[in-house]
Amino acid sequence: MLGANVWLTQRVASLVRAIAFLCVVLLPTLPLTDAFASSLEAQAAYDAKNYEEAFKQWKPLADAGDASAEFGLGVLYGQGLGLAQDKKRAVLLWRKAAEQGNADAAFYLGSCYLIGDGVEKKDASVAAMWIRRAAEAGQAQAQNQLGSLYWRGEGVPADDKLAFGWWLKAAQADVAESQYNVGASYTSGRGVAKDDAQAMVWQLRAAKQGLAPAQYVLGYRYAQGMGVTRSGPDAIGWWLKSANQGYVDAELALGYAYVTGQLIPRDTRSAAIWLEKAANQESVDAQFNLGLLNYTGINGNIDYGKAVFWFRKAALNGNEKAKAQLELMKSKGQI
Repeated sequence: MLGANVWLTQRVASLVRAIAFLCVVLLPTLPLTDAFASSLEAQAAYDAKNYEEAFKQWKPLADAGDASAEFGLGVLYGQGLGLAQDKKRAVLLWRKAAEQGNADAAFYLGSCYLIGDGVEKKDASVAAMWIRRAAEAGQAQAQNQLGSLYWRGEGVPADDKLAFGWWLKAAQADVAESQYNVGASYTSGRGVAKDDAQAMVWQLRAAKQGLAPAQYVLGYRYAQGMGVTRSGPDAIGWWLKSANQGYVDAELALGYAYVTGQLIPRDTRSAAIWLEKAANQESVDAQFNLGLLNYTGINGNIDYGKAVFWFRKAALNGNEKAKAQLELMKSKGQI
């Protein structure tokens, strides 16, 4: 039976887990530059968010078969920018552009097939074909996505070495998700020989680009002294960056750090704040531990009502320790 001295069951996401991001940028936020070299006016209008003018400039060029204009016009239709959204028309335009060798269009077309949006049906094999074309033409986001397809074995046979190879190409082009996955691959030795120093290099690059999972992992490395000198302030600093983006593992890690006082002076009020953020994202570990924190007292203030509230949430999500704690409270007349 659990008692008040049972303390946090911390869930730390494994460092050996690559994210294999589904980088479908069907409705993109990518910088639209090289793809529109044939129409500087349209590009300038697009960048200025003057989508009606961009449409006016691209439409005749697209009608004449200009691949860059077809791609740009497809973006407007795909997002519904300055006109009614029409994903099927966007796909038609991207297909025309992709068949002329436009790598961005090939990537977007492949992404449509990957999620089944704007096409007749979802088809991972067709998606992989178009994404590969884009990747082989040097489209960095496509290289990242192709690596993820090989990692998952989606539309292509699973192949960790090919996954790593494509991620490395994208990582060298500064795609943060690929930098993280290259680091994870070096950590786990999956697809490449284990190399903790290289793992640290790539995860740091991703973290500096603001990728929340990489920031969390970097914090974990500093907390454990994995490949770096153990440093509480550095661990907390990286976790804060990640948690401030809403990354649940970092929120949970901060809650754990504050409640144990192992990396930062113990502060149960701050622990409760971060645990509640994670609990509200349905982290079962956070729900249980927030219940336990209220049961033992936040800054000396015990609140059985809140403890029961969070234990029940955790119990409903299958946490056996929460169920046991509720039984304990019931036997003591605390419920």
